[in-house]
Amino acid sequence: MMRKNRSKYIIVLILLLSAGTALQAQISQTMYFLGLPQANMANPAFRPTNKTYIGLPVLSNTYLSINNNMFRLNELLQPMPGTDSTMTILHPDYDLDAFLNSLGNTGKINMDASVQILGLGFTVSNDWYIDLSLSQKVSTSAYIPRDLFTLILQGNESFMGSTIDLSGLGFKAMQYMESSVGISKNINDKLRVGGRLKVLFGGVGAAIDNQRLDIDVGNDFSHTIHSDLVLNVSGPLDFYTNDDNMIDSVEFRDEVNPFDLILNSKNTGLAFDFGAEYQLLPNLSLSASIVDLGFIGWKSDVFNLQATNNFSFDAFDLTDVISGEQEFDDMLDNLGDSLKNSFQLTDGNHNFNMGLPTKLFLGAQYRPIDLVGVGILSRTTFNQGRISQALSLSGTLYAGDAFSSSLTYTMANRSYANLGFGFAVKLGPVQWYTVVDQIPLSWVSFTESGNNSFALPNRLDYMSVRFGLNLVFGKLKTKASDKPMLLE
Repeated sequence: MMRKNRSKYIIVLILLLSAGTALQAQISQTMYFLGLPQANMANPAFRPTNKTYIGLPVLSNTYLSINNNMFRLNELLQPMPGTDSTMTILHPDYDLDAFLNSLGNTGKINMDASVQILGLGFTVSNDWYIDLSLSQKVSTSAYIPRDLFTLILQGNESFMGSTIDLSGLGFKAMQYMESSVGISKNINDKLRVGGRLKVLFGGVGAAIDNQRLDIDVGNDFSHTIHSDLVLNVSGPLDFYTNDDNMIDSVEFRDEVNPFDLILNSKNTGLAFDFGAEYQLLPNLSLSASIVDLGFIGWKSDVFNLQATNNFSFDAFDLTDVISGEQEFDDMLDNLGDSLKNSFQLTDGNHNFNMGLPTKLFLGAQYRPIDLVGVGILSRTTFNQGRISQALSLSGTLYAGDAFSSSLTYTMANRSYANLGFGFAVKLGPVQWYTVVDQIPLSWVSFTESGNNSFALPNRLDYMSVRFGLNLVFGKLKTKASDKPMLLE
């Protein structure tokens, strides 16, 4: 059972620290031109080079993506002068100015994970392609103003007598099951179109509706928060309140039916994908698609936590922790009390909707010969009223349906040195593929207290990995009058 002391950490985690592990659904840029059945997820008009594909449960499509536009690991872990060691942000000699200067005005920290449970695609009459899929997904997005980092890391001295605007703080997270059916067809020998219907079942969801959030910093170092925001939550939690209806404690339920998280029929939604590819010239193809246009309606175990008041609290920053004047746990306790006392649980449980991050893809590929393709791909993501973009250049080698390999260069998240690589190999009916959007060329080593060392990629600003095994059968036949399709 979780009582007051642990509930403080939960609230702090939800409102602040969870943003540091934010998740947002993305689709690999490198995968787009590889000719895989999974490329159909980015454009439902695409069809693979084989007539039939079967996705092996869990094994066919596993995806993990971590990216941010704010910092790298080597900026969080600075080298300690005169030694081979590194120091964290809590070390007295850590250069906070250098770290803060590396941040954008409003940063995003994203992560995405998905596992396909079932997959099936097949060609009908050589013109139609139908695909079916069932996947478990997590999609979260967070936006963090730079001033919030400055306030926590350097204190309030630079803000004395002013107001810190945190209206840009945003957070949205959802775990859900996606079942889909897609269909595509040749309209003529140049144009192919496709669409997909997705039925969604939400398991756990949380979102902040931030109408206003700012902090007045007084000349006496006091803080006064003015807020008008709502934290909507749907999940197996219980919130307990005091006589003033303020949050007193939060408990995770001991017994949770896993089917309520995997396939909850009370939290349902719809989404649509639309796409097209056009053969402008015999060796030049254009493509466009819009993906994840939809939402989930949350009705099960809904809680609405509202903060529409003003409250004051003492300063909280890491400078006291770094100097040894305050323990880190004590700082979290003080912050947790302040945040907890700012939220009231509303009398009614109001259902809420959460839109999916919608992606717009625009692509072109030039194939001077059948073995080689040169492409360009733009991805625009619309999420929480914000727009983010990525642009990739690619070169792809093809050897029929037996092998394909792609090398990409991507500009995204204020980062301009992202090299990606992907390949697909077919041995009999088994197709094995791996796609990485950013090849990890540098690593950061960590040493635990037991002298056990491990390494992580230094750059987490644009990192994604997708891999799996497909069963594919039959080669797609083309008519004499057919033009080469983008993925054929």
